[in-house]
Amino acid sequence: MPSEPGTPVEIVAVGRELIAGRVADTNAAWLARHLPSLGGRVTRIVAVDDDPPAIAREIRQARANGAALVVTTGGLGPTFDDRTLAGVAAALGRPLREHPGALAAVARRYAALVAAGIVADGMLTPERRKMALIPEGADFIENRIGTAPGVYATTATFAVLALPGVPAEMTALAEAAGELVAARLGAPLFHAEREVSSGCRDESRLTTLAERVMTLHAGVHVKSLAVAFATGSELRVLVTATAPTPIDAEARVAAAADALTALLPTVKE
Repeated sequence: MPSEPGTPVEIVAVGRELIAGRVADTNAAWLARHLPSLGGRVTRIVAVDDDPPAIAREIRQARANGAALVVTTGGLGPTFDDRTLAGVAAALGRPLREHPGALAAVARRYAALVAAGIVADGMLTPERRKMALIPEGADFIENRIGTAPGVYATTATFAVLALPGVPAEMTALAEAAGELVAARLGAPLFHAEREVSSGCRDESRLTTLAERVMTLHAGVHVKSLAVAFATGSELRVLVTATAPTPIDAEARVAAAADALTALLPTVKE
């Protein structure tokens, strides 16, 4: 089967609240939908504790896997357990340094929060200065919603984009970093999908058809949407494709969906 389009990207979601099941990882889902528009293809998503060695290990693994970019979420704030950038620095073999521009951005945000009556003072305490400690040579991305800047660290062949964990901040900074990321990943990709009614309740009877359609239609993925067995239940099948143009993506999905529909009478109950 030919390789899928897009430059490989991995997501490392950081936070004990994620691995404890306290918070659902909506950030990774959003990024997986967003990154193809920048030329990326998400190949792995992993969640780890707020532990720099664990974070560094997953970033190194992503690089060994052939990812051109790792996006981390969470762990950029002022608290003792916000340690993502220590893991990023370790993975890249760089020290953490206070970045003057990032520090100025943190100061601006606290000044704005004071003016809005949200916090009592704008002093740059050690905890607040901590958010301006970024891997040496990295760039910062100003956070106009929260306080912790995003970070973009690169090598000749690899990059890490570190984003905050608060979803509104994460999406805003991911979009702000769009041009930087797109320049590394290449041409944008477009996604199309279509659901097909199968008329079948047994997923095991659909798998051969799905494999057959994917063999005949390159670049298409066919997946049955599992439901509980019940009288009157019916499986739906999701046909998806990612391609360099929206027209191409839609055409691939339409052709594969038509082929699947033509084959379904052989398994209907």
